[in-house]
Amino acid sequence: MARAWVALLLALLVHGARAQLCPPQCTCAGTAVDCHAQGLRNVPRGITRSAERIDLNSNNLTKISKADFAGFRHLRVLQLMENKISIIERGAFQDLKELERLRLNRNNLQVLPELLFLATVKLSRLDLSENQIQGIPRKAFRGPTELKNLQLDYNQISCIEDGAFRALRDLEVLTLNNNNISRMSVASFNHMPKLRTFRLHSNNLICDCHVAWLSDWLRQRPRLGLYTQCMAPPSMRGHNVAEVQKREFVCTGEWSQVQTSCSVLQCPEFCTCSNNIVDCRGKGLTEIPTNLPETITEIRLEQNSIKVIPPGAFSPYKRLRRIDLSNNQISELAADSFQGLLIHTHTHTHTHTTHQNHSLCLLECVNVNVCD
Repeated sequence: MARAWVALLLALLVHGARAQLCPPQCTCAGTAVDCHAQGLRNVPRGITRSAERIDLNSNNLTKISKADFAGFRHLRVLQLMENKISIIERGAFQDLKELERLRLNRNNLQVLPELLFLATVKLSRLDLSENQIQGIPRKAFRGPTELKNLQLDYNQISCIEDGAFRALRDLEVLTLNNNNISRMSVASFNHMPKLRTFRLHSNNLICDCHVAWLSDWLRQRPRLGLYTQCMAPPSMRGHNVAEVQKREFVCTGEWSQVQTSCSVLQCPEFCTCSNNIVDCRGKGLTEIPTNLPETITEIRLEQNSIKVIPPGAFSPYKRLRRIDLSNNQISELAADSFQGLLIHTHTHTHTHTTHQNHSLCLLECVNVNVCD
């Protein structure tokens, strides 16, 4: 009898502990947490780490930080649609190794950080439609090799870098309709043998010699890309791409210019970029920009309001030689912020850095000079 009472007490204690792991704005049932339409401005704290489904749709979220979903190793479904999200920090989804479905549609995303989904290896459905995404970087979808459904329609995509979809060999559904796409690489979709739904209509396709491959590709797959039409040159406007003969795709004059790089992906918003130098001086920035060009050699970040230099902030940029962080409000400097770089770092004048001695030691070990 005593053992039965002990077992009952333990069960009640466990149940009570689980009940406490439900934020007051949410309702929780088993491993499902429902926080939708609560006017939330931030991801609520106190959600149980054992959650398998979290609904945060129809709130006022503007940013997803690296800490918001840290430790959610059992999460399978994450609903973030119909918010105001414009920023997703690098590493925000790094613990979501069991994630299968992610909805980010109807937000304000303009930039997709490279390798954002690297850890979500089981992701099968990703909805990014109805945002303001301007371009797809080459490493945007590295990681989720099991992805079957990718929705990118109703954005402002004007450029897709070569290789952006290369790892998605199991993709069955891809929607790119209602964007600003004018050209794509010949190898963009050749590696998708399972593709059964493909939408590319309502774009700005320039039907010149660089798009001739698309006509052949669509004819070989008559059920895909229905209503894909030319928008330029004027003589081709409104023609179905699949019906245009190869000899009609001609490069002449202004329509023959080829976009060799995605410039929209190579410069952070509010900054200027030229000759591998990124200038973000005095732009009111509160954090390090994430969409920096890979070939950057110098970045000017002085006269902003940056407070934290996170781990590995500059490590991906192997050619970086000079960083100016003077006249900021830096209070936290991660030990490996500059790991692997041989650079000159300016952090003087009104930059109130309170880093640990071991941080300085590490900086010296990787040949980083603090200049004044």
